[in-house]
Amino acid sequence: MSPTENAPPVPWRRWAWQVALWTAPATLAALETYFFSRSGPQSLPLWRAFASQVPAWYVWVPTTPLVVHLSRRLRLGLPPSARAVGVHLAACLGVGALFGGVYTLAHLAFMPPMSTPTPWWMLGLRFWLGWLPMTAMTYAAVLGVSQAVDSQRRARENERQAAALSVQLAEARLQALQTQLHPHFLFNTLNAIVVLVRERETDTAARMLVLLSDILRQLLQQGATQEVPLRDEVAVLSRYLEIQQLRFEDRLRVDWDVDDGVLDARVPHLVLQPLVENAIRHGVSMRSAAGVLRIRARRQGDVLSLEVVDDGPGLPAGFELERSPGIGLSNTRARLAQLYGDAGSLRVVSPPGGTGTVATVLLPLGASTPAGAERAHG
Repeated sequence: MSPTENAPPVPWRRWAWQVALWTAPATLAALETYFFSRSGPQSLPLWRAFASQVPAWYVWVPTTPLVVHLSRRLRLGLPPSARAVGVHLAACLGVGALFGGVYTLAHLAFMPPMSTPTPWWMLGLRFWLGWLPMTAMTYAAVLGVSQAVDSQRRARENERQAAALSVQLAEARLQALQTQLHPHFLFNTLNAIVVLVRERETDTAARMLVLLSDILRQLLQQGATQEVPLRDEVAVLSRYLEIQQLRFEDRLRVDWDVDDGVLDARVPHLVLQPLVENAIRHGVSMRSAAGVLRIRARRQGDVLSLEVVDDGPGLPAGFELERSPGIGLSNTRARLAQLYGDAGSLRVVSPPGGTGTVATVLLPLGASTPAGAERAHG
């Protein structure tokens, strides 16, 4: 945004617009007077018609800002207040008197003398009262336009404030959801380390602590960031899975299938970790034999598809994602809805045969990511 974009209008431009605005009705009045005079015995020169009509209409140039100011100070709402009606009525009569006075002077200066001599004050009173209906309608038009513009401005400001509040609320919800993931992940990992210590697997527990410290360091570096490159998400997830492989020993094998070209795509921070945790808890750990966990990331047109696949027993009968009580799934769905609306989705299904579970996250993919990045691996 340029520095002058929101600058107040230059005063001379505002006055130029005012003059241009009121020149239009003044010109019409002058032309009407000119053509009307041509139908009578004494035709007026065109310049006299303009000179006798235009000055009175230019009275609105300095008075329009005053009427606008009054319209903002004393709005004619429903029901209108007696004070507002009284002030605007007095202002309308005042502008009418000024209009009539200037019109009288211009008439005496540029129009032919009247056949019957008339005192100037009586002529002024006649012009004031004669032009009063037109003055009242003009005043009402200025008042109406001013209030309509102010109402539109207030509506835009209310919309802007509502949009800002909506963004703040969404950010607060996202921050709360993301903060919820950290202790949930941390406590589960620490619990696994405690079990190893009790079983005197100190070397494995030490390696887990090193990996956990790496993960926490990365989480602290990300801070409140809601989206990260997929490569960063994979880096955190690979350490988490190494912890799980130490925990399950030879019972967990991880198969990575992440396309090189999507490693720079933006994804929600920790979007895969709760899905992987669910796959291990309800899939791999339920098997007596070794289990395989597959993590896939690929581009499908303008959509980024992230999949976490396990070969466990599959979903229970009657499973519905919307009614799932799990923190990981409900948290992921809520974050996707906050970040992407209908463009982001989570689907959890069992493949045909009922064995295993496939959790799929679909995200809108922005500009093409650079190719040639190193392939992610565990």
